[in-house]
Amino acid sequence: MRYRLLLLSLAATSFAITPAAAQQRGRGPGGPPPEGPQAEKDGVPAVEKVSTTHHSVMVDGQKIDYTARAGTMVLYDANGKPKATVFYISYTKDGTDSTKRPVTFFYNGGPGSSSIWLDMGIMSPMHPNMGPNGSQPAPPYDLVPNPYTPLATTDLVQVDAMMTGYSRPAPGVPASDFTGTRNDITYFGEFIRDYLDKYHRWASPKYLFGESYGTFRSAGLASELQENEGIFLNGVMLLGTVLDLGNIAPSPRNDNAYAMFLPTYTATAWYHKKLPADLQKETLPQVVQQSRDYAFGDYLAVLAKGNTLTDAEKNTAAQQLARLTGLSEQFVLNTNLRVDPNTFRTELLRDQREMLGRYDSRLIGINGNAASQYQDYDPSDVAPTGAFMTAFMNYLHNDLDYSTDLQYYMGGHTGRWDWGPGGYAGFPSTSEDLRLAMAKDPYLHVMVGAGYYDTATPFANAEYTFRHMGFDKTYRDRVQFHYYESGHMAYLNQASAKQLQHDIETFIHSTETAEAQQH
Repeated sequence: MRYRLLLLSLAATSFAITPAAAQQRGRGPGGPPPEGPQAEKDGVPAVEKVSTTHHSVMVDGQKIDYTARAGTMVLYDANGKPKATVFYISYTKDGTDSTKRPVTFFYNGGPGSSSIWLDMGIMSPMHPNMGPNGSQPAPPYDLVPNPYTPLATTDLVQVDAMMTGYSRPAPGVPASDFTGTRNDITYFGEFIRDYLDKYHRWASPKYLFGESYGTFRSAGLASELQENEGIFLNGVMLLGTVLDLGNIAPSPRNDNAYAMFLPTYTATAWYHKKLPADLQKETLPQVVQQSRDYAFGDYLAVLAKGNTLTDAEKNTAAQQLARLTGLSEQFVLNTNLRVDPNTFRTELLRDQREMLGRYDSRLIGINGNAASQYQDYDPSDVAPTGAFMTAFMNYLHNDLDYSTDLQYYMGGHTGRWDWGPGGYAGFPSTSEDLRLAMAKDPYLHVMVGAGYYDTATPFANAEYTFRHMGFDKTYRDRVQFHYYESGHMAYLNQASAKQLQHDIETFIHSTETAEAQQH
């Protein structure tokens, strides 16, 4: 599942590993071109194929009848020639006026991940039956009604990025025409425009919901839709947010990022009962606030001094960092007061020979080498993979009646990602795109969902970004934050999933009309 959400590192920007959970289907003579490098070169015939089925689900004691459409939509170039097929699944509530009903387009990130995670995690009316707090269930996996789907409030459209799911380029068209930061945003913008055309949804209140790199995409897409498609949104919802990639890339030349992670370290240490007694007895929001105050106050000032710190200043900072992280003062000093997330995950529980999950630091695992500062695997990464893939394929084939000889790509097939000028090390950002979209549309609101135990996209990085996204009151007033006692994927935790459902529905109700926003 390392492919699903955020595959960002300074050392690796090329992803060509096939996920073990991806299902390989049989192929015979006369079938589609073979998968892999040759298929990516030759493309797949651009054909629209949609399976329409009808279902019902119980949500909060209410029966919801809905229509599901699973299929592909063809995108065309300026000359009317097919250039790609996009795989999507839509869930639309029956018995409503679709011209007035909200519609939410949702997707995951990677870059290069399919959108199976949001679909099976929170959006779809059916999902896998996970263990307590989202823990890994035993196979075989059950597909059960999802009580947390927001379908009662909004229609839902899952979109798979190029070379994920069943989305493929047309013959003779390179996949790279649709991958990379800007091409990816254009691809999603064209699909949304064509979907609104095909299903007559131009008058509907419109929303985006992105997770992880999907939040980076959403910020750019909000501006892209305005500029090139004439589409203005009612709202953008973000989960596991990162709009400024430098915020999650700490290094001696990027000290600010160390501060972004500190409040998450404190939340994690509090959960594992590694803080001093006076902090441990406080509530999670209280202890996080103390860490937040230090991180963006004295800690940034300390880091800015670099090697000009006096021994006394250095020792005082080490004492405070040790107090807020559960690490020893000597260890903090050894890191030059700069604890990176991978080091923290392997160090906090080293005395117990355990390591922490990246996507959810509450989850623990065992490293092959207990002295290593690198993780053999991510214990929070493996929990949902098998259950999600099995449930999704079961639902897709048996309930939604969609089949193809193509392989469903969970991720890892997009090839090298073009980050634009400066590459990833240049710290790309789409925060200015979102600011500009909000400036042009005074009715555009943003919801930011953040897990306290997310060490992939720590919540303080999103707070910092939005505190610096425009300096007029209007920006601050149109952004709302919601926090979950969960990791990167808040919906894995049943209590957080219910809270997230409520937050989505409340946000949409408050923003679906201009009149509602003014009250």
